[in-house]
Amino acid sequence: MLPLTHTQVCPATSASRSVSATRVNGLSALVSFYFGYWFSHWRA
Repeated sequence: MLPLTHTQVCPATSASRSVSATRVNGLSALVSFYFGYWFSHWRA
């Protein structure tokens, strides 16, 4: 976790990090959803 002073000094860095974090979170959510969907159909 970065201190708030760092994000205030470097808004561009914090913005790019938040965008990359959002992409990673969306990708992991998509992968978990795909595996849950496949697993539920594989069991049935």
